[in-house]
Amino acid sequence: MNGAVGRAGLKICGLTRPDDVRVCDELGVDAIGINLWPRSPRGLDLAAAETLLAACPSGPARRVGIFVDPEPAFVTEAIARLGLDLVQLHGDRDVRDYLPLSVPYVWVIRGSVDLAALVVPVPAPAWVLLDAGGPGFGGTGARLDWAWAARAVARLAPTPVWLAGGITAANAATALSLVRPAGLDVASGAENGVPGHKDRAMITALRRICDAAAATRDDRGNV
Repeated sequence: MNGAVGRAGLKICGLTRPDDVRVCDELGVDAIGINLWPRSPRGLDLAAAETLLAACPSGPARRVGIFVDPEPAFVTEAIARLGLDLVQLHGDRDVRDYLPLSVPYVWVIRGSVDLAALVVPVPAPAWVLLDAGGPGFGGTGARLDWAWAARAVARLAPTPVWLAGGITAANAATALSLVRPAGLDVASGAENGVPGHKDRAMITALRRICDAAAATRDDRGNV
């Protein structure tokens, strides 16, 4: 288990519309993910991302930049231009290629890898994100093996662990109960079929489920 008992965090990932940023702010979402991978249907360039975030310049949600094997210089530029609070690094490159960074990072684990191989990098991430494997990088609606994820949460303690991959309002409570993550990371599960177009009712339902959950998390990783 990851420490204190309380509500689970909620990150809404792959926002593309200013109104959706405002909705996340109004509903108290803990973090928003800005996808900066050009091959993603939710991907934005830096200029578009700046315009998006200008919709809510002082919102409480932490800004997470989503990258796939970027050049380190691009990550540095994105942090500066977008005021990112964290970076989430996907792909084949070692996360240590990007260190040190001026902001904390999220360490991503894709698929049900060998638990014995899970060793938290040094310096430690703000949190670990467990995501489904397969083609592409997130937002596909594919679900991770939750039994494996629960074991990974225990293996990685006390580092906070968040869960992604096929999370919706219909299964979020079950995921929280079975896996006991510090938070949920949702992209397609907050959409009505159009990538990047979020649905207020879906986000509201997810926020309520996370508020009600007795998720276990590490005090260092609370958001």
